[in-house]
Amino acid sequence: MPKIIDYEKKGNIVRFYLGKDDCEDYHGDDWDDAPYDCNAGRVYDEYVIGYTDIVFPFDYTVLEPCEDWRVTNCRWCKDDMKQRMVPCIVAINVNNPYVYFKDCFNNVLSNDKCVKFYFGDSFELSDNTIIYEQSPN
Repeated sequence: MPKIIDYEKKGNIVRFYLGKDDCEDYHGDDWDDAPYDCNAGRVYDEYVIGYTDIVFPFDYTVLEPCEDWRVTNCRWCKDDMKQRMVPCIVAINVNNPYVYFKDCFNNVLSNDKCVKFYFGDSFELSDNTIIYEQSPN
């Protein structure tokens, strides 16, 4: 099954770039430089076998590691994401009464109600946009 090897986020839409499950050498320009959001390029096309777009509902906050108002510069690089030290995307339903500081990556990450997406996670290749639906608890 394909796996997440990169992403792009626009609001509540995330495009996950997918690579072969056995590909371990994927990378892009300046993936070893932090902050990734000022330095790193997208994964090189030669590693991409497709992509899947996910749309999160209006009531969700969707954040990437650089979206943390507590720090001036993100300390993460894309190689850190590849090594699964940090998820590339976190999402949370902001209607949950136990969600505070919804606009801060680290606060959302520490909430047990958040959904986390990591590089290397298996993901289905799809020609259609997927609308994220919360699984029943």
